[in-house]
Amino acid sequence: MDIVTCIKRVPDTSDADIIIDASQREIEGDTLAFKINDWDEYALETAVQLKETLGGSLTAVTVGPKEWDDVLRRALAMGADKAIRVDEDMITADSYMVAGILESLLRSLSYDLVLFGAQSEDFGSGQLGIMVAEMLGVPHVSLVVSLQVQDGIARVKRELEAGALESYTIELPAVLTVQTGINRPRYISLSGIKRAMTKELQVLSLSGLSLSQEMLAPMVRLERLETPPTGKKAEFISGSPEESAEQLAKILQNSGVF
Repeated sequence: MDIVTCIKRVPDTSDADIIIDASQREIEGDTLAFKINDWDEYALETAVQLKETLGGSLTAVTVGPKEWDDVLRRALAMGADKAIRVDEDMITADSYMVAGILESLLRSLSYDLVLFGAQSEDFGSGQLGIMVAEMLGVPHVSLVVSLQVQDGIARVKRELEAGALESYTIELPAVLTVQTGINRPRYISLSGIKRAMTKELQVLSLSGLSLSQEMLAPMVRLERLETPPTGKKAEFISGSPEESAEQLAKILQNSGVF
């Protein structure tokens, strides 16, 4: 069974201040760490488990500049056999443009199953995998939380609102977008990381893919990024009971309570 998993590199904003740059279309990344997209890691683990059970090959692919090699190395350390990067900075790209690039790449590969994370942490559109499936003309299921594959058939469950589930049986080849919680991504050992560093990455250019100029023009353009307005905040009062009471009285007086 041949599996392709599409992955993405995203900024880790869990413990960092987000600063929008002068263009108002990007965040400043100089002080940020980067990592594999959370949903994509679950998709990778799903692919590795299928390969371990059914045999075959697993290829990890991404579209981005050289800095994105680190997420491909992680995929190799998890168990991918091959890694391919389309060398293109996708700052101005929308989901349609990236989907076109991936569709062209996938047509040159052998696959029974293509896995995506259900969405990305940075843009969260949840569109990419579905767009690629439509371009390829293969069946697809989104938000997959359970997957079994046997004899060219995939049996999947997808998550709906309020925890409800839908069950499907689809013929392969197919595209699935994977929800978090479907499994527990494995711990990657230091030896696994070292082995991944010795493996070759295949790097392709856009000129090597059959893409029209129309396909390389985004349909949606980002105009501006904005930070959310500051909400309510808490203020801690310290000191003795008398001092705290005095501070609280001043705050209530200044706010017009009395």
